[in-house]
Amino acid sequence: MVQPSYRKRKIIIAGGTGFLGQLLARSFDADGDEDVLLSRISSPIGSWCGRLVNWDGKTIGPWAGEIDGSDILINLTGRSIDCRHTTTNRREITDSRVASTRVLGRVIAGCRLPPAVWMNASSMALYGQCHGDQPAHDEQSPLSNSGFLEEVTIAWENEFFKFQRDGVRQVTMRISFILGRESGAFPILKKLCGFGLGGTQGSGQQWMSWLHEDDWVGIVRFLCEHNEISGPINLCAPHPVRNQDFMQKLRKQIAPFGIGIPAPEFGVRMGCFLLGSAPELALQSRKVISQTLKERNFQFSYSKIDEAISDLAK
Repeated sequence: MVQPSYRKRKIIIAGGTGFLGQLLARSFDADGDEDVLLSRISSPIGSWCGRLVNWDGKTIGPWAGEIDGSDILINLTGRSIDCRHTTTNRREITDSRVASTRVLGRVIAGCRLPPAVWMNASSMALYGQCHGDQPAHDEQSPLSNSGFLEEVTIAWENEFFKFQRDGVRQVTMRISFILGRESGAFPILKKLCGFGLGGTQGSGQQWMSWLHEDDWVGIVRFLCEHNEISGPINLCAPHPVRNQDFMQKLRKQIAPFGIGIPAPEFGVRMGCFLLGSAPELALQSRKVISQTLKERNFQFSYSKIDEAISDLAK
């Protein structure tokens, strides 16, 4: 229940009709805040939490008036990377991220009353891959441009930090693999396990940094409230796991008799080709932690993968 002294905030969520945006909107709405969703969807038909405002993600239009006088701006806009990384798709993936960031920066520069905090999505991909027993990457680790996902994420952040204005705190959220009940990859993996197909993917030695959907919301709210935090923040649980361990724990909860047929690398590549996805999403090895959240004593609801899977598998 909203406390009598609570000041209602106006929160803009660009890309707010997506999975991550709706998790945030429902949480802010429960506080009594006003949620404005900037979306390419022009029809009001739908069950979204928040007020829908149309934009194209690249040009200034009537939507820009919503930014002036708002309290918080969260940009989650970006074409899904879960597709074949053809030349056309790569261009759309990059342009959707860079262009939306650029146009929001231009609008903020012209605001009379800009939002106090601007949080922009990013990805843990820009650290590159981490193999074997190499230490996990944190916010101080060097960046890598060794692949497409690395390159697009660096371009995304470079565009974000071109736009700086006094009084606007900027946070770039380097998001890991979000485990959610209703959307994302987890429901698909859960279904595969139910069919007995939840075996190790590839070698199974690849690292996976992850975050429960409740902690995604919790971290974003934490970052909104802590005015001393700015710059890049890794949004991930403190304990990365290997693919074989993740799938084993998921099978234990879901699979008949705990059995799952493994998918060797060539099988993953073939399956992704048939499904129109990118095999590197399953085969890449990302091992990331957040030193900043640890130092600020953020309290995770689900810090261990066993706890997260047990909750989401209900």
